[in-house]
Amino acid sequence: MRRHGLAEAGRRHPRDATADQMELLAELAETYSRDELRINHGQNVILPHVRLQRHLEALHERLTAAGLATASTGPASDIIACPGLDCCASPMRRSIPMHKLSKSLVASGREEKAGDLKIKISGCINACGHHHVGHIGILGVDRKGEEYYQITLGGSADNTTAIGEIVGPGFGEGEITAAVETVIDTYLGLRQSEGETFIETWRRVGQQPFKEALYGSPA
Repeated sequence: MRRHGLAEAGRRHPRDATADQMELLAELAETYSRDELRINHGQNVILPHVRLQRHLEALHERLTAAGLATASTGPASDIIACPGLDCCASPMRRSIPMHKLSKSLVASGREEKAGDLKIKISGCINACGHHHVGHIGILGVDRKGEEYYQITLGGSADNTTAIGEIVGPGFGEGEITAAVETVIDTYLGLRQSEGETFIETWRRVGQQPFKEALYGSPA
């Protein structure tokens, strides 16, 4: 179940769940999933014990009616992020407002074009959002009291694990969405086929084309 469907309207944070949504999920877990639901590493809700096909259909209808039925694993808008400064004492910067990036990627069509792309955001070096293993990682940093976000590229948490590389100076809050879109557009222009993923393109071409797209060619 796609988590950013939670509380799209009337909440301060787009991934908060309302009381009504939580009560519905609890009811669905009791009815269809042996009183159990889980939140996985990708911050998605799982109902783990649905046994019969007819139950799946009924469950999907209930979720659809509540606006919670969009499935996702892997698209660029399915961002993993820590709660950030708004909800935690440790982060240097906010990460929850960054979720406007998710909507931008969907609205612009970049999500559909980019395919399997892991974006992960941490508000501080504690790395609760696991930014360091995101295909595109974003880390909140402080620069003279102002909010900045550092981009890392090429991280991976699969069986070819890699730590992302810092590509250059950070971007301000008003710049970071456009910077991520530039990274994705660069990938789309470099890939050899629609089937070549971001991480495959990165490993083939390296950092330089992305760095030049973000910061310009060296003098």
